[in-house]
Amino acid sequence: MITSELEETNKDFFETLMENVYFNIYREHMMGQPILGDLDNIKAITQDQVLDYYERNYFGKNLVVVATGNVRHDEIVDMVEKNFGKMKSQSSLERRSTERPIYIPAMQFVRDDEMVNTNVGIFYDAPSWHDKDYYGFLLLQRVWGSYKAGENNGHLNLMIKQYNSHHINLGDCPDVTKAECVYAPYKDCGIWGNYYFGNEVFTRQMNYMGLTTPSNRANNINEVEVYRARNKLYNELMGIQSTTDVMQNIGQ
Repeated sequence: MITSELEETNKDFFETLMENVYFNIYREHMMGQPILGDLDNIKAITQDQVLDYYERNYFGKNLVVVATGNVRHDEIVDMVEKNFGKMKSQSSLERRSTERPIYIPAMQFVRDDEMVNTNVGIFYDAPSWHDKDYYGFLLLQRVWGSYKAGENNGHLNLMIKQYNSHHINLGDCPDVTKAECVYAPYKDCGIWGNYYFGNEVFTRQMNYMGLTTPSNRANNINEVEVYRARNKLYNELMGIQSTTDVMQNIGQ
């Protein structure tokens, strides 16, 4: 099952690019390693290694139980005590280093002559989800927005498709068919930036936009863009969250 998921992930250009981004930014830190690992490691893993991981990470002080929806608190408490009451409060094994990952600026080009399209990602160091600027970056992500030709039913060279000034710039590159602003915060680190997908002819333009747009637009975001982004973020936070989203927010 894991190998099948990994094979599918490797076919996804965005996921492949993001793995390279994390590897280059965080290098030897655990944050720089692929979540699913690689095929050779997966096929070589042993039962003892799985049990060692369980002993090292699954214990009372490292566990958060969250329940959302139409539930009774006392029933949840009883279930937790029944199923987790005998769990050890802490691990007998030494935990591996949890030092904060250090952001290391890097540039990587992966060439594939069989591809006619290019994937470009420009990312910067960003606040964690505990930082006071966390919500500011969520808002900024929505100011930039995202675009995908197939889902938006047309290219951004059409004025009616343009959401903000970033989209106006993309309108000058008709073969850029996908753009996405990415903000990925974690407990003690985060990255923010833009991802572009399009014909290799526009590689230079995509790189230029990724590098210059943040600084060029820093003092030129207008009130309409902020108003739209704020409403979008508000709706996401208040009305369109799944129970899984709610549990993740509580757990964090």
